[in-house]
Amino acid sequence: MINSSKGQATVEYILIFALMAMIGLGMVRGIGTALSSSIKRLSFVLTQELSTGVCPKRCFYNGYKNRISN
Repeated sequence: MINSSKGQATVEYILIFALMAMIGLGMVRGIGTALSSSIKRLSFVLTQELSTGVCPKRCFYNGYKNRISN
């Protein structure tokens, strides 16, 4: 009887560990998806701002096509 209860406890610990591992993987996937979409949105906004910005004076880049001329 002692051996069967030890085996049962081991199986229970394995099941608890598997459940915790699945929950952890789900959380990591969710965070990864959210982080990826945030980075994509940020890169899109930065690309739009840097490619269509207007620089009236003291530009670090004078090659803007829509630059305001004085």
